[in-house]
Amino acid sequence: MQAPDAMKDLAGPQPTEEMQRVMGVLAERKKGQPDRYRVPFEQARSLLIEERKWWLESAPEMTRTEDDVLDVDGRTVRMRRYLPVGADGSTEIVYLHGGGWCVGGIETHDAIVRGLAQACRHPVISVAYSLAPEFPFPAASHDLQALLAHLREQRPPGTRWVVAGDSAGANLALLEAIRARDAAQPMPAALLLLYGAYLPVRDSRSYLAYGDGRFGMSRGAMERYEHHYLGGRTARDVPQAFPLKLPLHGLPPMLIAACELDVLLDDSLELHAEVQAAGSDSVLEVYRGVGHGFLTYGRLMQAPADAFRAMSDFLRLKLPHAVR
Repeated sequence: MQAPDAMKDLAGPQPTEEMQRVMGVLAERKKGQPDRYRVPFEQARSLLIEERKWWLESAPEMTRTEDDVLDVDGRTVRMRRYLPVGADGSTEIVYLHGGGWCVGGIETHDAIVRGLAQACRHPVISVAYSLAPEFPFPAASHDLQALLAHLREQRPPGTRWVVAGDSAGANLALLEAIRARDAAQPMPAALLLLYGAYLPVRDSRSYLAYGDGRFGMSRGAMERYEHHYLGGRTARDVPQAFPLKLPLHGLPPMLIAACELDVLLDDSLELHAEVQAAGSDSVLEVYRGVGHGFLTYGRLMQAPADAFRAMSDFLRLKLPHAVR
């Protein structure tokens, strides 16, 4: 599903029939509930968990799951390791959930992590990193750095680490690779970056086309998330929170997946172009006719299964013998 001309005019795209069905189910199930993009974040977190429960019912079964915690600077970071049937432990995937750095967690992204583990046949560790506004930037990045160091100590030498994430999680995954490169520390072997936020909110074509939120994520929601994630600072004050403001040379191979009907589409298109220009290795996949967060909706859509298969194929290509 790779886009031959991803930069073409965005005026015409429409949701697929499956995406329209998903939108209908979401609207029906949200009747009578407050808008979770406007309520206090503590309430929004509970609403998102409830919203996702129905979508989890068709998630793949795992051989087992294992819960653990890690203390990072006095913060308790939860993690859950998913072991799929026939798992190859030579490579492990660390997964960072989306939710604008302010909501989301292990439970809300359970279906995505299970789908990824099943497709790639590797253990996947889902991380409940510290959320803003209680813990603004760079707390979540520090959590990830400490977690990866901890995991490397626990696993056999030679274990390959892939870092994956969607939306805000993709931002954190890419920032960790950049940080490790600059610190001359081990980088992830590969990155799976799924409809991520790589620049501050701006007047890009995709923000202008889809900022009203009719396909899910709105400009207003992103502005709110960004404000609280940065602790009231502006993006100009904290450019290091956005990967596309940083050098992109010398990074591990990355799969960049994007949704066509998404305010963040241009973030992925620009990232792919800049990574290529910097001499790093990236593959771009644009999923047509779907909106932000589509990986959750595998109960009613084929696109998530296609995306998980593309991730598996990517790891097989870039990390020989990583998927058997």
